Amino acid sequence: MFSRAETRRAWERQRRVCNLCGRDIPFDLMHGDHIHPHTKGGRTAPDNCQALCGSCNLRKGSQPQEVARQHFDVAQLGPRRAGGLRTWQEEALQAVMPAILTEPVLVEACPGAGKTSFGLEIAYRLIRDGEISRVIVIVPSLGIADGWLAASSSKDEYAPTIPLRGPRDWRPTEPIGDRWAGVVTTYQSLFSSTDMFLAHASDPGHRTLLIFDEVHHAGVDSGWGKTAQEAFGRYATSILSLTGTPFRTARDPIVFVPSQGGSATPQYSYSYGRAIEDVACRPVQFVHARGETTFRTSDGEIHRVSFDDRNLTTKGERLRLRTALEYVTTGSIADAMLEDANRYLIALRRSGDDDAGGLVVCVDCDHADEVAAHMGEHLLPERPIVACSRLNDPGDPSPVHAIGRFRTSKAPWLVSVNMVSEGVDIRRLRCVVYLTNRLTLLSFRQIVGRVVRSDPANTDDHGRVYVPADPTLVEMARTITEEVDLLPPPMTIIVDPKPRKTRVHDDGRPHGEFETLDSLGKEGHASDTSGRTADARLVEAARRYIERRGLSDATDPHSLALAATENPELRRAIENEDDS
Repeated sequence: MFSRAETRRAWERQRRVCNLCGRDIPFDLMHGDHIHPHTKGGRTAPDNCQALCGSCNLRKGSQPQEVARQHFDVAQLGPRRAGGLRTWQEEALQAVMPAILTEPVLVEACPGAGKTSFGLEIAYRLIRDGEISRVIVIVPSLGIADGWLAASSSKDEYAPTIPLRGPRDWRPTEPIGDRWAGVVTTYQSLFSSTDMFLAHASDPGHRTLLIFDEVHHAGVDSGWGKTAQEAFGRYATSILSLTGTPFRTARDPIVFVPSQGGSATPQYSYSYGRAIEDVACRPVQFVHARGETTFRTSDGEIHRVSFDDRNLTTKGERLRLRTALEYVTTGSIADAMLEDANRYLIALRRSGDDDAGGLVVCVDCDHADEVAAHMGEHLLPERPIVACSRLNDPGDPSPVHAIGRFRTSKAPWLVSVNMVSEGVDIRRLRCVVYLTNRLTLLSFRQIVGRVVRSDPANTDDHGRVYVPADPTLVEMARTITEEVDLLPPPMTIIVDPKPRKTRVHDDGRPHGEFETLDSLGKEGHASDTSGRTADARLVEAARRYIERRGLSDATDPHSLALAATENPELRRAIENEDDS
């Protein structure tokens, strides 16, 4: 091998450009290469050294490949059984196939609808028709990469079998190889090895299909977006972008995604409301936790604020929510949500769904550790599985192993921060406890999306999400099935560290920075994706009705109360139980 000093001298002799493509490439990305090949007797000496960018060096060393048919039987890639496509996927194919060879295409389909299988179907058809011979799939995380690899394997007889390599056993510096149609990799890998991906996309004889999963990660001004343009802008034959949620592009346009008026314009869109109608996704029930929060501000004042208070400032609403989320002890709002959710999960398992699982989404890793400890001490026989980027408990596994363990086991609960959101398919998840301060519509829909994947094995198949009765969360739950063309600006819970006076109530009561002191959970109302709403009084009456009649194995108070909203006879029976 040439030393870095010898390579630098060659690079400077070439006026700091690649000797083959002539591009101005930083020295860190330059490789020392033999002008006269070493395999043919070329000497490893300065006069036989040229500096090549990584893409040219990789391409130079690989054998020219023409089309996929030379390396595997394309006929064997198709689904073994017909009829696997959903109605929306058939419609989307009609919209996408005529356009994808001439322009980048965006498909928006709600979480759980089957975007991965749709992307594989597009890849199969383009390979079958000889339009492309290589597939590069870019995803946000290793967990999502695992999902693509599992879907592209031969396990599902209704889906195409596309031989793809993954980030756990392949590196961008390696050739993809003749036995593979392509690779699944992460945005971070693309960012760190841009030149290598340029080489793979421009490999002689190949025509590349690029698939961006959850494409909203690739803003044009972000590192991921810039490297995507550099690697694929000139050489990708076809570009398919997939997303589960509409996203803003007004401030930060997304690479290869057309937009109008700040909103992405998909070639095809499939909403959650329609997915429920098609029985492609589960309906969802929302249980809204009420109660009272108590906190002290830096000026020494103690404030008691309930979710029934309507005269709060925006700051007051945020402090109330933060206290409800962060104060985790027996009797608190968070505890009431966790206890009710665990009770619901136990009932599901008793009714036959013996692997039903739940997810708790927390503020940060410290909060997740506190929640897990509370559940292990008060609700469960042992500490639940925790998936966090930072491990507070030495007994917790790494996040990837934690998610894998939960997916393949019958463990009831997984506690996480943001490791289980977009693209993570754990079909046995039936309920979510929303203990996070992520208040953007994008985040809310992604988290709710963890429980919308249908399971034909369950006759009573619906998801449930427990959320504080915060007005923002209640409104997002109410509109969950509505189509969204443009997401509102994000709102986050940020507390000003300066001890200045602001207001919690519109009546002028002051406060500064705050300290959580207490919260008390109370019965809240319930709603669902059918538009039904049962108030707290009806839910409480349904709870008493179930207890007195011994119906706990047959239903739960929230489901019964929701059913009673459209059944007058049932409602009268529930509300008159105390008088009978």
